[in-house]
Amino acid sequence: MLPIHVSLLIHFIGLGMIFTTIFAGWILTGQYKRAKEWSAKTLHIKSLRAIGLLSPIGVLVMLLSGIGNMTLGPRPYTLFSDAWLSTKLILFVILAATGVIFGARGGRRNKLVHRIAAGTAPEGAEQAVRALDRQQRWFYILELVLLLIILVLSIVKPT
Repeated sequence: MLPIHVSLLIHFIGLGMIFTTIFAGWILTGQYKRAKEWSAKTLHIKSLRAIGLLSPIGVLVMLLSGIGNMTLGPRPYTLFSDAWLSTKLILFVILAATGVIFGARGGRRNKLVHRIAAGTAPEGAEQAVRALDRQQRWFYILELVLLLIILVLSIVKPT
């Protein structure tokens, strides 16, 4: 097996990790929203946190194997050699950055949900959680759209 094949296999594993994170997060968020009691919502939040820990690993795997693919391929690429590759890299950076931003907001939501379930939440905490929930829904839509565009650019490679 050639090194490029190993790098491509690892790249596909990273892609699978990121897709899993997005889809599992979307499904668990739906379950979280359907839960009526705050104690049940805390259980879904714990599951979301565990799934969310997979995303930085997926991003790291994608970055390292992507660099490997650029250097080991039949045609070596430089960072800005092709427009499709530059666009793909920029979108991937946006994807990773929004993941970091919304991960921090998710942590704030997690704390508020735990405090509401414990009965120690400040005034207006439920409204803040609802606002953060709406942002989380848009986050998953944005992440999925970005990932699909990156996937199309990887397959089609328009010039």
